[in-house]
Amino acid sequence: MDHSACVLAMGNGLSFRVTERERERVAAAALAGLRLDPRGAADAALVVALAAVYGVTLAAAIYALCNRNYPPIRCKAPVLMACIPVAGTVWLAGDTQANGHVPLRGTALENCKAFGLWMRIVFGALTVSALWAARVYGIYRVFALKRPFDGRGLRVAAGAYLAGLLVFGAVVQATAAHKTLFYLDEADICAVSRGLLAAVFAVIWANFAAVFVLSWLVRNVRSAFNEAREMAVACLVVLVVLVCETVMHYASPHYPLTARCRLFVTYACHIGTAVYWWLLMAEPLVNCAFRRERYLARWTARLVSDGLELQYDMSCDKGHDPSAVCGSSAFLGLSTQNDLAGLAHCAEKRSSSIVTLSRCAPDRSSPIGLHFAMASRPKPCSFW
Repeated sequence: MDHSACVLAMGNGLSFRVTERERERVAAAALAGLRLDPRGAADAALVVALAAVYGVTLAAAIYALCNRNYPPIRCKAPVLMACIPVAGTVWLAGDTQANGHVPLRGTALENCKAFGLWMRIVFGALTVSALWAARVYGIYRVFALKRPFDGRGLRVAAGAYLAGLLVFGAVVQATAAHKTLFYLDEADICAVSRGLLAAVFAVIWANFAAVFVLSWLVRNVRSAFNEAREMAVACLVVLVVLVCETVMHYASPHYPLTARCRLFVTYACHIGTAVYWWLLMAEPLVNCAFRRERYLARWTARLVSDGLELQYDMSCDKGHDPSAVCGSSAFLGLSTQNDLAGLAHCAEKRSSSIVTLSRCAPDRSSPIGLHFAMASRPKPCSFW
């Protein structure tokens, strides 16, 4: 290997220049009737660039978890959102091997099922798509079904999906390599059977179909919980990526042999994942870091001005403790169908003729920092 080449410690060495080993690989593939592009600077740059993207995203996810009680972040389901870049990083490791960006021969990367099945498919693409679907379903469950996004039913559903993934992986692992994932020695890449490909894309398309449908159903959610514009852009990005990747896998199953094809597939998947994540999380994270109190005041005022206390039929009595609302739920700050992001909304009793709001007093024990009291006449909500 040319000592002037910048080499990454991965496999036999990922170089920013075409190495002698790669030239030998191209020649051996040509003898077998295969035409392939050597790995070089573009592949190395992809690994470095996407690793940096996920590094920044993971750092942002950790920051979100550290500030998960900040209401604008809390309503984004920070635990679920933090799981997405973790699964995305695992997916990238699998894609780096499966799409032929690194040398495999003579290393542990020759194990196609360990990387191509478990890291790329099971704990990568299928997990990321499921997390997206779960998050949108959470919004639908809270705002459309008026049910909490927690409890036994949710745990059973999540456990069933995870068990299904593990069973799927175990079945593929036990199936003969030539029927699932196998190593092509002459090309130094892993190949995927059409049957496995069909099963994987069926699950991914089903997950994203759920995302598209549920995103449409919750498009009219009001106030700070409305993500219609962000989700419209995210769904468009995901749809384009998914269509392109499906066509690529079926029209050109040996796309990892061609540099521009393998680069497009890997970049599209992971840039699409990052775009989705940042579309939803950038605003609350940036404001939490630089305009924490001012943004919180504006965010909370939007909840009040949108009349959520009327739309979601929330009430309380004199003994209601607003700090108790932030109880069990880790999603959207909702612990019951009558609790919205920790806001304790007080309504007049039925004998009264009008529901009014009075001054909003900061309450540090509440996740929102505000609670509402009754008044004899309506007043604008001011922060003090």
